[in-house]
Amino acid sequence: MKAPKSAILPRNKQDPTGADSLERRAIKDFARRIKAVGKVYIDALNRFPKSPAVNRRYEYQLDPLILAMILEDASLLVDAVLLEGGQNNLWFSEDYIAPASARGTSQTFVNLSQQSAAYAAGRESLQAILLSLPCQRRLSLLFAREFEEMKGLSADIKRDMARILTDGLGRGLHPDIVARNLRKQIGIEIRRANRIARTEITYALRKARWEEAEIAIVELGLKIMLLHFSALSPTTRVNHALRHGHLYTIAEVQEWYSIGANAINCKCAQVEILVDNKGKPLNSKVIDKAKKEFETEWNRFTVNKSICQCCLAA
Repeated sequence: MKAPKSAILPRNKQDPTGADSLERRAIKDFARRIKAVGKVYIDALNRFPKSPAVNRRYEYQLDPLILAMILEDASLLVDAVLLEGGQNNLWFSEDYIAPASARGTSQTFVNLSQQSAAYAAGRESLQAILLSLPCQRRLSLLFAREFEEMKGLSADIKRDMARILTDGLGRGLHPDIVARNLRKQIGIEIRRANRIARTEITYALRKARWEEAEIAIVELGLKIMLLHFSALSPTTRVNHALRHGHLYTIAEVQEWYSIGANAINCKCAQVEILVDNKGKPLNSKVIDKAKKEFETEWNRFTVNKSICQCCLAA
């Protein structure tokens, strides 16, 4: 029996998922929006009448009603920036999550079409798949997930910024010091948003790949396992790197990502591989290639990580 064509491995070894450009755009978008949030609170600071007091302190006129109104105004403005579009059309979901999901479906569609004539004949066009009920349902769930994520981010930022603002006012700090503390917190919030971008975009892409592969298994009877492909970059975690070149079931991959922080900031990709009843690849060329690549890269990787052999054996 003739072996099927080889699976399609990631072209960019540093960006196995192919989502890096999308993540970078999201990170810039987050930075722009969160800096706008910082301006909201600095503008709020400037709304409070103040005058110099003794010992280099400042006295702010803190009428409770005015304070509550200013903080409420700031809260509404923050939500307008971070929750733009609402649950059904959230900016982050529309501009980044939906394209990532579509890219994941496309990657699996192209990969399985090359390996399996049955898949190529049994599945509709990519456009039809993207418009299908399963894909639309997945997007709805992703959009709900991201809206809750963004609501949490917005609430955390409002809490932290309001705390810093009111603490500075209560302590009579110089307005410049309060503004500096607010800007410092904005830097922390941007890093928090970066983590969301790097985690949620690749999650949407992987989930699309898993679900399209599962449809091929259930509806077409294909036997599929996933080849783990790590970036093997200086920031790669050891437990991620050690999976490189190994095959796992979809359930095993999903379970692994559900543990601890495995899904956070992960750049790894999984590629669908046709296997026989025993889980052996029908075409092992890509497996051999991935393992050789791992052997080549491992020495450099372990030097960068300062990993000793006893740690690897543990």
